[in-house]
Amino acid sequence: MDSFIACASVRSAYDGYEYYTEGRVVSVEHKGGGVYSGVVRGSGDAVYDVAINIKRPRSGSCTCPHAAGRRIICKHMAALYFAVLPERAEQYIAEIEANDAEAEDYQAELWRRVESCVWGMKRTELQAALLRLLAEGPEWQYERFAREYAGE
Repeated sequence: MDSFIACASVRSAYDGYEYYTEGRVVSVEHKGGGVYSGVVRGSGDAVYDVAINIKRPRSGSCTCPHAAGRRIICKHMAALYFAVLPERAEQYIAEIEANDAEAEDYQAELWRRVESCVWGMKRTELQAALLRLLAEGPEWQYERFAREYAGE
């Protein structure tokens, strides 16, 4: 993953990508080196003054309430970054989509393994496994089972 985006939270990076693709970056100015400033439209009528330094990600700034006075990368800073380097935006979303596909494949394979295991178990093994899962699981699950199957 890109070092600038790696310094941002997962939420800020993704929201910044969406802001970029929605065209919320109003202006971009190259200040020299890896330093850029710009204006990013937030939610509603809010607009924020943003500055980023690609070489030193945490040295940027944004006037939004989330980032003001803090050394973080907010969604507005991420949006400006993607506007400056659109190829990184493409790379970022490709990585997200690949990770999502990998997670879906893993879940599908896990389900196949569990299903195969369950169908191969004897009745007493299934009962013991169910009781163990209910005892060790969250209370809401235990209560739901009691409501739906024990008539409570």
